[in-house]
Amino acid sequence: MSKRLDFFKCCLCAAIVISISAFAGCGSNEPPAIESGYHHAVCEGMADRGAAFLACGTGGRLDRIFEDGAIENISLPTGSGDLLAILVGEEMTIVGGSRGTLAYSHDGREFKASKGAGNEHILGLAYFNGRYYACAYSGKILSSADGMTWKAERRLTEKPLIAIAADSSYLMAITQDTDIFKTEDGASWDLQNYNEVYRGLADEQIFQNMLNLNDSIYVIGRLYDSSEVPSVMYTIDGGELWMGVASQKINDNPPEEYYPLAIYSLCHFGSEMLAACDSGRILSFTDCPACNKMTTASNADLRCIAASGSVVLAAGGGFEFSILSEKDFQG
Repeated sequence: MSKRLDFFKCCLCAAIVISISAFAGCGSNEPPAIESGYHHAVCEGMADRGAAFLACGTGGRLDRIFEDGAIENISLPTGSGDLLAILVGEEMTIVGGSRGTLAYSHDGREFKASKGAGNEHILGLAYFNGRYYACAYSGKILSSADGMTWKAERRLTEKPLIAIAADSSYLMAITQDTDIFKTEDGASWDLQNYNEVYRGLADEQIFQNMLNLNDSIYVIGRLYDSSEVPSVMYTIDGGELWMGVASQKINDNPPEEYYPLAIYSLCHFGSEMLAACDSGRILSFTDCPACNKMTTASNADLRCIAASGSVVLAAGGGFEFSILSEKDFQG
């Protein structure tokens, strides 16, 4: 790509989804088994060929996927460890994954191995208050001032930290059993457990992912007592109040007709919020909860989704992906 990438025209979306059973044992740094395919995608920017996306997955695979469907494989110096997280910023691109896999690039093409990650299994990356952060399966938070050299800040929990995200005011990390860790300075962390705080007020949940969309923190999960029912909620005040994203109807039918339904990731596309789901489905959330739409894009589970101004990349199992435009969501 000859033109400089425009990082401000993209919706950056995270998806790090690992089987629920894999988290049964806590306190171990042994990475869980994950499904083969793409697990995280972001919009990298605009190029001569239109929108460009980065998608990473199992076996150390990192691909640049263009709007016209062309794929450019990017080699990494970190071997074949599974890649689970991508962070694209103005200064550099960082990818992370299993067994201490962390690499950085200043141009998005030539990557170098970062130092200091040890054997940590990296599940998520975030940028907050001028520093880079990573959450690990061991329950540790890693940080870096430059993205090249990392250190373990502290162990927040004996349980796996499955996702990390930041808005303009807070950095947050979560566990599957709804622990929410929050910091305003990256040093002092507060803890609350969602199920305990909202006991009797909301359905108990199991958390699966967390991400930032337009400076709001979203958490994706499922109901504790009904694994076939997904949950999406968000906060704009650092978790003081969580609000659910409603779906009263899908394609004019009761949402129960589409269960079981698993949601893996989210992104904004125009006036809608798109959810990457199992069985190749994409759920469009609108301002009208009774007007939500379901689209089928492939046969594979869609574990990540990212949008540019005009197209969407949805990718997942078997390294399958689809490039979709606005017309694909009309109906």
